[in-house]
Amino acid sequence: MPVEVAKPGIDIGIVSAEGEPLVAFYRDALGFSPLDPLVMPGIGTIYRLQCGESLLRILQPETPPSGNAADGGLDGRPGYRYMGLEVTDVRASADIVEAAGGSVVLGPLEPRPGRLVCQVRDPDGNLIELAQGG
Repeated sequence: MPVEVAKPGIDIGIVSAEGEPLVAFYRDALGFSPLDPLVMPGIGTIYRLQCGESLLRILQPETPPSGNAADGGLDGRPGYRYMGLEVTDVRASADIVEAAGGSVVLGPLEPRPGRLVCQVRDPDGNLIELAQGG
């Protein structure tokens, strides 16, 4: 018998040396709703943003992490690689992402009739897939 999931959404965590610029990006470009941050002494600050029933947590540790978000595309290495968002207009969303400090990595393209996808990066380099249609 599988785990009984308590809510119809998932929570995703991103670790960043600078949380506030990422909060601004996800709020202003992608429309996530910010919640009150949690300050955890000895650990750092967790910025929380709501997207439907899912929650994005951005952890800014007290000691900034070294390095950048993983380079490469979807097949660059194993493990969690991207988050996906269904949007109403992929092309307009890609333009908004670029205007907010993100970048378009791939597309928009039509992998099958009626389905548009585009891969973008947030200002820290985290990969996001924007998709529209069937």
